[in-house]
Amino acid sequence: MAKMGFSTQTNPFKPSSFSPPYFWFCRSGAHVYSSPSRTVWACSRKALRRPEDFKLESANGSLSTGTLNLDSHQLKQRSNYSTIQHDESQMHYQQRYTHISPQSKQPFAYGGDKRREGGNGEVCASIITRGHTAEAWGKAAEECKRNKAVFAHTGNISVSLRTIPEEDIEGALHNRLRLEDNLENGKDEVSKISKEVAVVETKNGAADRERVVSDIVNGTWIEQISHESKNIFERLRSIYDKVLVVDNISAAREVVGLLTNQYRHLVHACDTEVAKIDVKEETPVDHGEIICFSIYSGPEADFGNGRSCVWVDVLDGGGKNLIAEFAPFFEDSSIKKVWHNYSFDNHVVENYGLNVSGFFADTMHMARLWNSSRRTEGGYSLEALTGDPSVMSDAKMGPGEEMIGKVSMKTIFGRKKLKKDGSEGKIMVIPPVEELQRVERKLWICYSALDSISTLKLYESLRSKLSKRAWNLDGVVKGSMFNFYEKYWRPFGELLVKMETEGMLVDRAYLAEVETVAKAQQQVAADRFRKWASKHCPDAKYMNVGSDTQLRQFFFGGIQNRRDANEILPPEKDFKIPNTDKIIEEGKKTPTKYRKITLHKPLDVNIQADVYTASGWPSVSGDVLKNLAGKVSVDFDLVDEESVEEVPKAGGGEACEGPDKSAYGAAYTAFGGGKSGVEACHSIAALCEVCSIDSLISNFILPLQGNHISGKDGRIHCSLNINTETGRLSARRPNLQNQPALEKDRYKIRQAFIAAPGNSLIVADYGQLELRILAHLANCKSMLDAFKAGGDFHSRTAMNMYPHIREAVEQKHVLLEWHPEPGEDKPPAPLLKDAFGSERRKAKMLNFSIAYGKTTVGLARDWKVSVKEAKETVDRWYSDRQEVLSWQERRKEDALVNGCVHTLLGRARKFPSLRNATHWQKSHIERAAINTPVQGSAADVAMCAMLEISDNARLKELGWRLLLQVHDEVILEGPTESAEVAKAIVVDCMSKPFDGKNILNVDLSVDAKCAQNWYSAK
Repeated sequence: MAKMGFSTQTNPFKPSSFSPPYFWFCRSGAHVYSSPSRTVWACSRKALRRPEDFKLESANGSLSTGTLNLDSHQLKQRSNYSTIQHDESQMHYQQRYTHISPQSKQPFAYGGDKRREGGNGEVCASIITRGHTAEAWGKAAEECKRNKAVFAHTGNISVSLRTIPEEDIEGALHNRLRLEDNLENGKDEVSKISKEVAVVETKNGAADRERVVSDIVNGTWIEQISHESKNIFERLRSIYDKVLVVDNISAAREVVGLLTNQYRHLVHACDTEVAKIDVKEETPVDHGEIICFSIYSGPEADFGNGRSCVWVDVLDGGGKNLIAEFAPFFEDSSIKKVWHNYSFDNHVVENYGLNVSGFFADTMHMARLWNSSRRTEGGYSLEALTGDPSVMSDAKMGPGEEMIGKVSMKTIFGRKKLKKDGSEGKIMVIPPVEELQRVERKLWICYSALDSISTLKLYESLRSKLSKRAWNLDGVVKGSMFNFYEKYWRPFGELLVKMETEGMLVDRAYLAEVETVAKAQQQVAADRFRKWASKHCPDAKYMNVGSDTQLRQFFFGGIQNRRDANEILPPEKDFKIPNTDKIIEEGKKTPTKYRKITLHKPLDVNIQADVYTASGWPSVSGDVLKNLAGKVSVDFDLVDEESVEEVPKAGGGEACEGPDKSAYGAAYTAFGGGKSGVEACHSIAALCEVCSIDSLISNFILPLQGNHISGKDGRIHCSLNINTETGRLSARRPNLQNQPALEKDRYKIRQAFIAAPGNSLIVADYGQLELRILAHLANCKSMLDAFKAGGDFHSRTAMNMYPHIREAVEQKHVLLEWHPEPGEDKPPAPLLKDAFGSERRKAKMLNFSIAYGKTTVGLARDWKVSVKEAKETVDRWYSDRQEVLSWQERRKEDALVNGCVHTLLGRARKFPSLRNATHWQKSHIERAAINTPVQGSAADVAMCAMLEISDNARLKELGWRLLLQVHDEVILEGPTESAEVAKAIVVDCMSKPFDGKNILNVDLSVDAKCAQNWYSAK
């Protein structure tokens, strides 16, 4: 029994048909009702209340106590009623009978809410509910004792904690069984259910208990539950009749027999539910535990009594043994299985020793192939896709069958998190899935079984849609886009999962050493900045250089907010910092845990703020700090008080020598130039160094040492996904594609990725793949000739753009490239990339920027020149490449007229209508229309190359396997003894990726190396 206290605080709440089985209260005139089921019955809209001041967990669910505004006269009136009329629903009150069960001997703690009403004595209101066993009573009583602190004084209400024997009341723990029985028997959620009502207890202890029995199916509770929630409940209830629950070996064997024999010809949708895993942070390889899985074989299958969906409970008992019984089904390659996000389910099933086979489709990949631009239209979750009529319109439906989309766990089981004061917050929380499966069993079965049902319906609809769309390749219809999926994306999806399973071995000892070095260097750089800053602000030597707030105060104190002129950053501000030095402040006898420092900006220094945050304050981002510092080294020693020269130290960058001030940043002028300006630039460069090292530590060095992204074998298993609009792969948990650039990889992070003992890595990389594809797509003679000639493409571009460079090359004052002969260590003339480095850098940037659709405005910003100057440079690039300009204009026209563009292999990217688009939206679409065919075609080439490598019989025989793809680069691992042979095969596969051919008008250049780690192979 739980006795509920009432307080003056009220919280309106709109119930759901799936809300957890709490006690519900309603105030309607003089009527107070509660129910041991889930919802308030026969109540007014005005004052629905859900009590949740605290919860008492029991073996049967949650007992919650809460708040309700009740007047004492209402409580007193309740005891006199025999019948009442509420709207059109008749409520019958009967005298409560007493029932004492054999187990009713356990005491139970409860809270009584006492309220003084003008000297008329105390009224105590409580709610009583139906209970269960003595053991459950005991557990609840112990829980209640542990929660004594919940009972507190609030205003004129005092709460007491007492213990009474169970036999004084009937029932205490709310009972879900009646709801479940009604659900199973196909009845409404509650019909003619007995409900306990409020008990009015006077000061002398007398109590009037009554039971309410009423048929409230058509009562006013329907008004309180949203129509949408009721529909969800009805749909879920209909699912239960289709589900066969399997929770023992005998039933499992019978089902597997049907799956592998009578129904093996069908397409089966599979789904798992997993506990003990953080899906956002942890790899599913060697993580997580399956608690149940479902298999839906369509209406054609019948596993007994018309049940076409199998739901297998592996949470308790012999779960592993039960999963093992399904090995003949999961491991049979001839049985077609479809999944939504196959990668995750495959890994968690294989954690149990099964080798999943028979992959037929991943509906997430099919949806991306059908529409790669749904990221802004709801995304690719099962819920979003199956809830979209435009996606599900082609699903097969039986006579009278209703389309049921996946319902999220939050919709069904979510509850609002309670604040400290007991009121509901905005954050929705979901109980652990193990608890849901045990306590909300039938709802959970319906929820989880719906995933496999929805997956098969989604597959049917997407297959139909892809089959209706023609697959065009170079103007020739090759079939449908479902044929494209079968040829390319189905095997590619399976390959990606195999690569995830392989993972990459990481040298954690090396990373630990690097971490120590990095933190030491970070500390040196931070101390260098603080030492300089303390010359201008004494307390700056204690500042937190990682705090934007403190840095902003130091650099921009006293500045006005850009958004609100009334807000001003104070000239100086106090900050609390940890008192690590145990300094005793003035007026204190002992060191305090924290102490105060005061920061202000350097006197007589005015740093111009050019970049602001969204809140209107000056930004102190890395780019801002780099602009202040300029291109100077971190380490320096001033050798003369009047000199601006510096002596570089080991480990620093290139020093600024002599009177040339061009390398100094904006801080040089702000701090008055000369010695002060030089010191400022180098010290702020040290601050940039702190940020740079911190990025390497937090993004690479520390995460790569975590167990959450690695399996039991110590290998890192990242997730590889086809989830970009161009079709390029992305990686997460961790993002191994986001390695630092080689020139910035000061700690050689790639060196931590190693081959297993006896093995080597092969790292093979395409050369200038996007530019070669652009040359092919545009059929640009100049670019095709340049690639055919070989050498440095960017140097050739610069030569064609600038007449003076062409003249220098023709007169042999500079060399386009140089291939040294044995014994030669120096070219006979300077190389173009050295003599005309600035022009070559612009040519290189243009090569890629134009391929990506960058505008002259963007280039002007990058080069820090006028738009006019940028346009002149771009015009020079196009002057020799008119075919590229014409091709780009045609792609823009495609986006405008047809609403899509295509990649090399015929994949489409859709665009929204440009009819009502803003200028910015139109520009974005036009850039994407230029970029997608190039980037998407590069993705096509890389995919085909990976499939060629994976399918190569010789590589399999030698024991080589793919591990990772990073943009245009692939990494394999295999026996060292066959590394050179395997490398030659890999290069051949990548050079001719289209079924052993190269369909491009330009050669595909591939560079490959063998080594023991990733860094050495670059």
